[in-house]
Amino acid sequence: MAEPATPAAARTPAGTPRRDAVVTRIRRAIVLGELRPGDKLREVHLAARFGVSRPTLREALNLVVQDGLLVQEPYRGFSVTRLDAGAVRDLARTRVPLDLIAVGAILEDPTGRRMQLVREAWHEFDRLAFDPDPLVQHEAHVAFHRGLWAASENTALLRLWPVTEALSTIALAQEQAARADPHRAHAMHAQIVEAVAAGDPAVIEAVLRHHIIDSAEEFLLLDKT
Repeated sequence: MAEPATPAAARTPAGTPRRDAVVTRIRRAIVLGELRPGDKLREVHLAARFGVSRPTLREALNLVVQDGLLVQEPYRGFSVTRLDAGAVRDLARTRVPLDLIAVGAILEDPTGRRMQLVREAWHEFDRLAFDPDPLVQHEAHVAFHRGLWAASENTALLRLWPVTEALSTIALAQEQAARADPHRAHAMHAQIVEAVAAGDPAVIEAVLRHHIIDSAEEFLLLDKT
């Protein structure tokens, strides 16, 4: 059995409560749109705002860079990552066939164990989908798709997941900041699980395309307004 993909947070070394609290506050600010894609971060201002030292802040910023939400440029400091329209479309069009590979592996399992893993990922998302904290909603969304790939037990997909997660995290953060709609997200993920459980390849592909590609196009239209 292949090992499941490791969440980004679990790949980082243990740190101080202050540093971890700063990581959470930065991630929340990005998801809420308080820090917008492309925004430059002023370290002196952030250290004072969070009540931490510059070294502690720098550690936190470097961890958020690992998650893909920030970029660091030499001599220019840190800024919030932004995916342009082309990158958003490329990510969406790449994810659909990869998700279909994952689903195909799940349906090939005659024991039903992989489908049970999908249901477990759904139950966890269902539990957190309407959490009052938008950051919890965001991370539950990412975790559901991580769980779908993990359920496939496809070793190539599991190796690709960290890169996919980083890009998806950026795209979802941009989308959630523009249109936070937990009811819509919950309904669409329920459709994915129902389609996979029914096992009709055409329906599964249509549902995934609607959830990933159509949603990306809707967001890009919204982002222009």
